[in-house]
Amino acid sequence: MPTVAPPLTPRALRARWAVARLQRLATRIDCGGDTTAPFGPVSAMGLHFASPIGLAAGFDRRGRLLEGAHRLGFGAVEIGTLTPADPRPVLVRPVAGGVRFGVSIGKPRHVDWDDAEHACLRALRSFHAGADYVTLNPGRDCPSPARFAALAAAAAQLRDRLARRRRRPLPLVAKLPARWLDSDAASAIGVADAFVAAGIDGLLVSTEGARAARNACRLLCMLADALDPRVCLISVGGIDSVDEAEARLAAGATLVQIHRALLAHDPRLIRALGRRTRSR
Repeated sequence: MPTVAPPLTPRALRARWAVARLQRLATRIDCGGDTTAPFGPVSAMGLHFASPIGLAAGFDRRGRLLEGAHRLGFGAVEIGTLTPADPRPVLVRPVAGGVRFGVSIGKPRHVDWDDAEHACLRALRSFHAGADYVTLNPGRDCPSPARFAALAAAAAQLRDRLARRRRRPLPLVAKLPARWLDSDAASAIGVADAFVAAGIDGLLVSTEGARAARNACRLLCMLADALDPRVCLISVGGIDSVDEAEARLAAGATLVQIHRALLAHDPRLIRALGRRTRSR
């Protein structure tokens, strides 16, 4: 008998419906030949982003919005999180509007963290070819920062070996959950330093949750002051308006990612991004 896929969770259903709505919205937006993004272009991790606003992983898991993302004001779409068992995404290059293509990878839920390194490295081998950058995602059952930093170091070594097969560099990003950073300043900086020492090019600083979101700008300022400026800080979590996105960028983030706000506010948030473009 054929295998029956498990039913989608309510959140996954909302994301699927939101992706479909944004796809329809993208077809209706008339760029008039001008695909200028709401915010100015930025360079990070050796890549050019037409906009610092990105779509976070977990929203468009299969990259259905890639072709219309530039019309919606995005400079990057991060798909996933993917595990070795997932099919390889199909990507036709170049993506319209120069949108960057990120892939979030992690371990399968049934794999213990003692065996996670092998699974994550398999995912990196599977999905690196078409990606502009890859994000290592510790997931909800995230291990200790030290264990994940060790995995990041192994991934950076594999990335360097895989670079011989690519025509361009492959930046690696590590997602840092809020609970790793929600302590004293010295501990938070120590966690970030461990991943930079492991060979990571960017830190996806998560501030999911009300308390973390309130402290997001303070945390970004602290990390930006402490880290090498070549390390790309990406802020995600609690960004529900253009003003909040601008505040995160002013605080030290080079890129920001939007996720849950689109479930509640799309297409209003997208239209707000467009209005900000026209007012500049």
